[in-house]
Amino acid sequence: MYLTKEEERMLDGEYGPAVEKSMRLLVKLGEIYGAERMVEISSAQIAGISYKNIGDPGVEFLEGFLEEGAKVIVPAFMNPAGMDLESWKELGIPEEFAEKQMRIINALKGMGVYTAATCTPYLTGLLPRYGEHIAWSESSAVVFANSVIGSRTDY
Repeated sequence: MYLTKEEERMLDGEYGPAVEKSMRLLVKLGEIYGAERMVEISSAQIAGISYKNIGDPGVEFLEGFLEEGAKVIVPAFMNPAGMDLESWKELGIPEEFAEKQMRIINALKGMGVYTAATCTPYLTGLLPRYGEHIAWSESSAVVFANSVIGSRTDY
């Protein structure tokens, strides 16, 4: 996969361990999908953040990533979490689950992720323009972005 000089420096660790790790993941995904190059995006959606999905390894990965200095560089928002963030006790969510879910959310927040817990980012004011590339993953958001707005996301 073709990388620009700046992307090569990122991959080589010149921007720190979090950026290097991110680039290694992106390059590996690019190779898997046969991508020719990276595409700049204007916003991102962080999905799969339920503690039920990622468990303790996911919590440790995100907290470690934050400790390494990970920060988002485009507006990024979080998809719904594994529980209602305000009424979890009333809904019978176990306290241990809630504590670990909040660790995930706090790690994302520390990286600069907007923690609205929504699958409809276009209703929060984050509205891409026609032709912009975005990295959204919620099915309704993808359909809305690609069909109504005319932005581009593959997920």
